[in-house]
Amino acid sequence: MFPKSPTEKLQTLADAILKLSDFYIQNPIAETPWHQKYCQLAYRHYYLPLNYIRCEKIIQRGLKLEFFKNLTHFIDWGAGPGTASLALANNEYLKTQIKKQVLFDLAKSTLNHFSDLHMGLINKDYFDYLDLQTAYPNKQNTCLVFSYSLTELSALPKGWGEHEALMILEPSTRQDGRKLLNLRQELIDYGYHIWAPCTHQFVCPLMAHSKNDWCHDRAHVLAPQWFHDLEQLLPMKNKTVTTSYLLVRKAKPPAFLKNKARLTGDSLNEKGKTRQLVCRNDHREFLTWMHKTIKPQTLARGELIDLPADFEIKSNELRLKNQL
Repeated sequence: MFPKSPTEKLQTLADAILKLSDFYIQNPIAETPWHQKYCQLAYRHYYLPLNYIRCEKIIQRGLKLEFFKNLTHFIDWGAGPGTASLALANNEYLKTQIKKQVLFDLAKSTLNHFSDLHMGLINKDYFDYLDLQTAYPNKQNTCLVFSYSLTELSALPKGWGEHEALMILEPSTRQDGRKLLNLRQELIDYGYHIWAPCTHQFVCPLMAHSKNDWCHDRAHVLAPQWFHDLEQLLPMKNKTVTTSYLLVRKAKPPAFLKNKARLTGDSLNEKGKTRQLVCRNDHREFLTWMHKTIKPQTLARGELIDLPADFEIKSNELRLKNQL
């Protein structure tokens, strides 16, 4: 989703990106200043492509679980430039399934600044006011999409609980990640089922046993050369990008998830062992390779794994005897 090499000088673009980054840091809950030219420039060539990659990653996570089965209508709440809707519409599988995409943003004019990107959206409507309670009569086929929009809201919009599914992406910061873990429990209490990243419906172990940890996934960035040149002018580097997310439905997730575990941390090399945070229930646990007995593996954060039957439990460690 990277645009062609920008006609603007890379230094001009870098200045715009840094200005918008400073805005986000200084105004963490403020609305993005879409009307500003520097914001439009920075978003089109930098933030939108990176957020698109994040959305692509989470869509792929959902497709592997058949999360999107029978979901035909998507409401992108707080759509901004429509990044999540673009990622959904461009997916080879979903483009044959989606019947309607609705993009809602209080600043409806925002979409006009990126209208050239929206030619591929499926039967689209744009709104600056939307009543979720009456949006669709057939709500069992509707998915609400919140892509980096809940960070600007104090609560979910009225009427959210009438729809079948929610796809939520948030910044992978401690503040937003912990907020999303609290929302996870609210969704469970309401009657929704967590499909991903969790493989269970128990209390989140990071909320129960840690005051600092939060859950997030990682995607690799394959960027064109001009983007690498741009990053030489920025303090931020993006070989990978991270995001915190939830995929939830009223329908129950597939039964095979109960036998799976999700890698929720990166590999940590310690004295005599390698550990990696893993989630399968309400315990905070680490897959552990003891160097004396087994060669450690390098496994990607966010992946689902099958645990062997013969691991040994020591405190919060699941000590492996054989390779996964």
